[in-house]
Order: sequence, then structure tokens, then C-alpha cells
Amino acid sequence: MRKLLAALSFLILAGVAGCNQPNDTASIEAVDNAVAQLDEAYQTQDADTIKAHVTTDHVAVTPYYGAPYSVAEQIESLPDLKFKQTDLSEPKVVLLGPDVAMRTVIAKLDGTFKGKSISFPNVFITSILVKEHGKWLERLYQLTHLVP
Repeated sequence: MRKLLAALSFLILAGVAGCNQPNDTASIEAVDNAVAQLDEAYQTQDADTIKAHVTTDHVAVTPYYGAPYSVAEQIESLPDLKFKQTDLSEPKVVLLGPDVAMRTVIAKLDGTFKGKSISFPNVFITSILVKEHGKWLERLYQLTHLVP
């Protein structure tokens, strides 16, 4: 009986350990590249590239929008958004599953939205990406202003 319990315990622990995602360098690099292309598209106001790099149900939550914005609302507001983002930390990518990743970075944001300053010296940016048809797409963008 003890041998059976020991074997069962080993199988359970091995199964739980196997649930952790491996350090998949290719996926991590692909996520970083996808976010870099998307960041550039927002800074250059390239609506087509933005649409190509986000899911159709993408949501962005920022202090300057004032409410969660859909893709359509983000595209519509592009002429009102002028900014430059400077990363203050190395981005960190965590694979949450085989087709889901979370990327975080601390950054500095300088610019305007609808003529009002959106200059924040310290923000924490979280992006959730999903892999659809072999391509990493951003599903959620959350920018949080960190109080110094």
C-alpha cells in the first residue's frame, strides 16, 4: 500500500511540475517583437499595423483614456495621441500557457492626449498576448501610473 501511495504521489508531483511552462526562447522573442512592432505603430499612428497586431476584442486601459478603449476607439483617437515611450527596465515575458503570454515593463511616457499632458515619469505596462494562427496578438494593454 505504501509503495502504491508513493508511486501515486510521485506521479502527481511529476504532473504538477510538468505544468510549468519551459523557458521557450523563441516564443519570448516573438512576443517581444510583436509588442515592439505594436509600440512603433502607435507612435507612428499606423492604424493598419495596429489592427494586424491586436485581437478584434482588444482592450486598452490607461489613465489618459479615462475608460477601457476598444480597438475601434483606439484607432479613432489616434490623431489625439502623441507620445514617446522610453523603457526604464528590461521587458519581462512570462508564458502563461502555450498560447498565452504576459509582458511587463517599467517605462517613462511623454506626450499628450486630446491636448492634455500624459507625461508620466514611471509607469508599469502589462500586455497580455495570445497566439492565433501562429501569430502573437495583443489582447489587453494596461498602463498603470506608479506614484513616486
